Amino acid sequence: MAIMESDAQQPQADPQQQFPQRLNAATPRAVVTPALLAINIGVFLVMAALGIRVLGGRPDEYLRFGANFAPLTTGGEWWRLLTCTFVHFGVVPLAINMWALWDTGRLTERLFGNVGFTALYLFAGVAGSSASMLWNQQVIGVGASGAVFGVFGALLAYMTVQRGSIPENVINRLRASSSVFVVYSLLGGFTQAGIDNAAHLGGLAGGFATGLILARPLDPLTRHRRNVQRALLAALLAAVTLPTAAWLTPDTSRVYRQAIALQKEIEVFSAAENELLAAFQGVVDQSHHGKLSDADALRELRIRILPEWDRAVARLAGVELDAHAPTRKDYELLMRYAVAQRDTIKATADYLETGNPAYERMVGELHNQAQEALALYRKRQQK
Repeated sequence: MAIMESDAQQPQADPQQQFPQRLNAATPRAVVTPALLAINIGVFLVMAALGIRVLGGRPDEYLRFGANFAPLTTGGEWWRLLTCTFVHFGVVPLAINMWALWDTGRLTERLFGNVGFTALYLFAGVAGSSASMLWNQQVIGVGASGAVFGVFGALLAYMTVQRGSIPENVINRLRASSSVFVVYSLLGGFTQAGIDNAAHLGGLAGGFATGLILARPLDPLTRHRRNVQRALLAALLAAVTLPTAAWLTPDTSRVYRQAIALQKEIEVFSAAENELLAAFQGVVDQSHHGKLSDADALRELRIRILPEWDRAVARLAGVELDAHAPTRKDYELLMRYAVAQRDTIKATADYLETGNPAYERMVGELHNQAQEALALYRKRQQK
């Protein structure tokens, strides 16, 4: 009886003192976090080997590696919402994100389990990408920071749902390291161009929401209860929020395709323009030095140069561009220049043919109109 009474009076072990054992029983090893680090670093090394500068290249260079860009993403390339989270704009953002992921991800993974952590990390990354695209359709987005913010959000959710299950010393250590990352990232987003706070906050919200659903107790007797229900709720969250964000994002793919088509036509026009202006200047020089008669000059203008100008102007005029497209003003200035330049040469031919001084005055006026439109066009290109 004395022995049994002594056993009964022994204090129960503090659950927080048993935290390492309970955590090990719940998830023996964090395998997803190092795998994510390896993928991110591997992608960066491949990009560097293919010519992307280690300290960061031009934003458009990252499109072929899966960067998120609303005109392409909403145009059917939805996989960019995920692939962009494994692409980094330089070694410094990569190092910061991977340090934060390694520091916080291992514990978070073991709290939620390997599968649960994978789900919340990927969902947070896509949620951050969706928020970025919804906020600004002109940004080329890359980086794992949205997903990493999601890890912090999930950890915060776990501490909210499973209050008191993580020892205070562990929380204090994580609070110090995560605060550095969060403050650096958010302040950078407010003060520096190229840092996307919409992705940060979207990832944080996505991770927190998923964490609230997937948080499981470390107690082995209750850990496996409601697992199916948690998984279904998490799937429902993704099924509702991601399509909704996609639906709310303006479809800029049409405008983007038009801008690309316009740029190609501008290149074609510029090449033709250079040749035609050189040919016209050659006629003027030869006529001025008496090497070409007025009749021959007129023939060159009417038969060789003007028809080519008409074709160049007609091709440029055939570009399809929405009335409210961002490049509409540029296009109108370029068209104004092309028409005025073509009409200048036509008025020159009319003057050679008739000798009417009115055509000579018209040549000067049209030339000034062409140069004014060209100057305005070039000024807009420098912005």
